[in-house]
Amino acid sequence: MPNEWPDGAKETGRLINLWEQHMSARFIPRDGLHPSNALQIWTFTHHAARLSRAVLTLHEAGHSFEAMALIRQTLECAMNSAWLLLTDDGGAALSAVDTKNRRVMYREVTDLGLADLSEVLRRVEEEEARDAATVTRTRSFEERCRLIAGGDQIYAIWRTLSLYSHATSSVADIYLEQVPESEDSPLGITMLVNADWDEAETWMRVQALMLLLAQIAADDAHAKPMHRTQLGRARKRLGVNWEIREAKGE
Repeated sequence: MPNEWPDGAKETGRLINLWEQHMSARFIPRDGLHPSNALQIWTFTHHAARLSRAVLTLHEAGHSFEAMALIRQTLECAMNSAWLLLTDDGGAALSAVDTKNRRVMYREVTDLGLADLSEVLRRVEEEEARDAATVTRTRSFEERCRLIAGGDQIYAIWRTLSLYSHATSSVADIYLEQVPESEDSPLGITMLVNADWDEAETWMRVQALMLLLAQIAADDAHAKPMHRTQLGRARKRLGVNWEIREAKGE
């Protein structure tokens, strides 16, 4: 990392602006990259930028803890984009995962009598059967992370984010503070109106890094990379020398 910690909010804003300046430019996938992979890389990166805008808005309003779930999704978008850059049938594989999840959801809704989705369920089941015949690998998010150099560390960050992105005791603890037992606080606990969260700056730096990773993937996916110089400068400011490549047993 650099000698001085970078301002995560400032770097996130810079990267958002970089993406928004050029996001409407014609996107031409590089040779050898499957169109499905390329399209999903662009959309995941675009969503990462939009999520970053939302995270920045929450951060500036003093709601950094509430932004944790959005930071987690940004990380997922970034890692999926990186993985799609390295795989032949990754786009089809992710679509197959989505088809399976939709089939499970439609089945549950139909079985519970909430709606009759039997016809759409039939079509989704047919689509899933076609996927099974054509998609050779469908990896879990953990497996996708571990395929990428440095992905083990990012997966560990994702696990930490997950603690604060679901209704867990970790979330409850943020709104509680231990105090001496008294008549007013017989349990030795007081409840806080605002979350006791002092990690905002750390997680804004993570947000900036994940948006950077997503944009590196999108730039690498383009036939003529447009942001190589700007992204190189962002790497330097954030203290990383990232290149998206397979882990190869690292």
